[in-house]
Amino acid sequence: MYYEIFFMRYKFILFFVLLFTIPHLTKAETKNIDIQTFSLDSLLLNTEVDLRINYGFFVHHHFDMKSYPADFPMFELSFQKQTYGRSEWQSYFNYPTIGVSAFYSNLGNIDILGKAYAVYPFISFPFNKSKINTFGFRFGVGLAYLTEKFHHTENYKNTSIGNNLNAAISLTFEYKRQIADRYKISFFAGLTHFSNGCSNFPNSGYNIINAGISGTYLLNKPKNYITRETSHNKNFKKIVPEYYVGLSYGVKRIKYQQKENIAVYDLEFYVMDRVSNLSKVGLGIDLVYNKCSYISVREYYSRTFTFIEMLKPSIGLAYELTMGEASFLINFGYHIYGRDMSGGRWYQKLGFKINIGDHAYAKVALNTHFGVADFLGWGLGIRL
Repeated sequence: MYYEIFFMRYKFILFFVLLFTIPHLTKAETKNIDIQTFSLDSLLLNTEVDLRINYGFFVHHHFDMKSYPADFPMFELSFQKQTYGRSEWQSYFNYPTIGVSAFYSNLGNIDILGKAYAVYPFISFPFNKSKINTFGFRFGVGLAYLTEKFHHTENYKNTSIGNNLNAAISLTFEYKRQIADRYKISFFAGLTHFSNGCSNFPNSGYNIINAGISGTYLLNKPKNYITRETSHNKNFKKIVPEYYVGLSYGVKRIKYQQKENIAVYDLEFYVMDRVSNLSKVGLGIDLVYNKCSYISVREYYSRTFTFIEMLKPSIGLAYELTMGEASFLINFGYHIYGRDMSGGRWYQKLGFKINIGDHAYAKVALNTHFGVADFLGWGLGIRL
């Protein structure tokens, strides 16, 4: 019981630390690359300060949100580094920008919603690379603190947030224009999401559509890009498929003031094969065991079900986007069988994986049913 309470309270902090170490966990391509010694100049190398001002509005994904504010301001201050190809994956990804952002919004300045504070690492992928104009996509995941949450008597109108501490996800399309040697201006639009990953009830979360403008200042002279020839995809046909076997664990609550954390387990078997320098695709099987299902089926059945009967065997498609030893994961699957299908048979996973040595990995993934969170799973596995 005590380890589950500790895990629930601090899992988002562990997730933040894991994501923040992306640049340091990827293997560097050291051949023909100068090794930087630590100094103030190296610390500020390709470092930028970015200030974002934008407006957002709530996506009303359930009826109770109709009373939420029509629009509200949002502010972000970011420190970011423009990669230049020191690691091989950086040139493959067209030299993305990596950074960390501090976020604030008053969420319309009403008492039931409170204010939102967030800190999250992010990576920005450019679709093109130009000295003047750049189009790209930015993705960030981190921690959010929301000052108000649901309470059955004091704040019953907030039916979206059950925890003060939540995950923060930012998805943004952006256009950048160089206006001087060290200055850029950007226009962007995207989605910001806050939720607790179903670790407490309620968990409808906030989905915010936002758009705005930003100004960026480069602190030091930029580093010249290191260019490499991209390997032909035909070389990857010679690589044998990889086999993944892993076990994930999560906790969730499905009722208000539920004192006990309910465990969820996901045993996965996947086979993955490379289709390009950066991508893997594959097929797999998931065996999900969710103790919450016992609560759900009591409302419909009078008898007790066995452990085997409560398993959810599933099949799925998987996609993995690799960056050295780090990867982003997207899975889309179907529950073949299960006594509790209250969330639906189709499911999705959005996750992050780090390779540990040559044959092990750690991962974290949010399991959803078309945007409705099921559970946040933390896992370890082996690859053969």
